[in-house]
Amino acid sequence: MKYLMIAFALCALPVLGCAEEDGVENGDGGAGGTGASGGSGGSAGTGTVTTGIRFTEVDAEGTSTNLDGVELCQADTDNCDISDGIGVAVIEVPADQEITLTAEKEGYVPWITGDVSNGDADLITIRRMHTHAQMTEVMEQQLGGSYPLADGVVGLVRFPTHSAGGVTFAPVGDTANEVGNSFYFDGTTEEYGTEHGATGPYGGLGYVLPLGDGGFMSVTEGVQTFELGGTGGDCPVSWGWPGDTPNHIRVPVRAGYRTYGSWNCELP
Repeated sequence: MKYLMIAFALCALPVLGCAEEDGVENGDGGAGGTGASGGSGGSAGTGTVTTGIRFTEVDAEGTSTNLDGVELCQADTDNCDISDGIGVAVIEVPADQEITLTAEKEGYVPWITGDVSNGDADLITIRRMHTHAQMTEVMEQQLGGSYPLADGVVGLVRFPTHSAGGVTFAPVGDTANEVGNSFYFDGTTEEYGTEHGATGPYGGLGYVLPLGDGGFMSVTEGVQTFELGGTGGDCPVSWGWPGDTPNHIRVPVRAGYRTYGSWNCELP
């Protein structure tokens, strides 16, 4: 399946700002971010910040629409909200902490990510959900794996997309042997493959793809660390938790979920 990226503007909401699914920085950084976080808004003196996500989906023709009924949660708590008719869910989370967020809806692949709740702007981030059928095609037809997922699968993004390619991801640290085969998105075929050693030329938006610019299959649940390499540069973490160096990211992995992690870099 060819995933076409359709740009659309996010309308202004009361209190909450706007983002666009067209490559604007807060389209990726959004509620996450360990530096200038684009979407965790602060409430002075309350000890909490606001995290808002606008969920979308894309059909076989490439049309993107808002997705209601997605449950956004601070993981393993009852701190949750259900996305409304325009796809928006908003929760208050403890300030200045490493937190884990999950998103779930029946018929869709559950999603998990990390964040540092130190943002200072009230913005909504757009995130894409994918159906079981879409993920089955990616995992079984493109990557030769299996679905449903027995372990976790990790999709990583270098934002903005390095159009010339050459970006690499690698597991690092004591748990690197708990990570399966790597894969990358091929902009020519618009499919994922395990035979690539790095991202190829691509002019689209990696963060709306099912598994980002690339990542790893069969990842043991827990916290895993990955390194951005090749032409990726040394960039601060956007979604995820910072590692020991600017190009290291720590992300939560859960069996049956797709993990999202990203770096917010300068333009190539």
